[in-house]
Amino acid sequence: MSNDFDARLRKLALEAAEEVTADNGRIHLADLHAALDGRIRQVPELYDAAIYKATQSVARDFAERRSPRRHRKTGGLYHPESILRLGRGTWAWMKDATPTDMAQWASVSSRNAARVLTAEAEKQQYALDRTDAFRDNPAYGRLAQLEEHVFHYRQGTLDDLDFDEP
Repeated sequence: MSNDFDARLRKLALEAAEEVTADNGRIHLADLHAALDGRIRQVPELYDAAIYKATQSVARDFAERRSPRRHRKTGGLYHPESILRLGRGTWAWMKDATPTDMAQWASVSSRNAARVLTAEAEKQQYALDRTDAFRDNPAYGRLAQLEEHVFHYRQGTLDDLDFDEP
């Protein structure tokens, strides 16, 4: 699928999110889904892109639900119907995994765990810093105020965030 279609779908998602955002800044996912569905249905040329995105989501969910996990009874990870994600879009049924597959899966898993732990540590530190700043600056009731006045946030381009420019 073309990046143009992805960008158009993301634009529709942004419009839908803005439409359903409550005054307190909350977005309820069911409302977002309904608003986005309505927008996609109004643009027939985006149907194929939306279906492609849906197949990606269903495949990702399929793999996540079949990812090896510890069994309560056996204590092991093995189940013949589990799926090992080997990287670069290649998966293997666990029952058919080779020694090379096992090594590759372990490597991918290790890299993913390191990335997740690093990102989580950064998020936790960010949350702690902002929580402390809220406590020290009780006049600020929203994060935007705190970021602008305490942490001196200035909006630049969205390039490094992988957002689409308006």
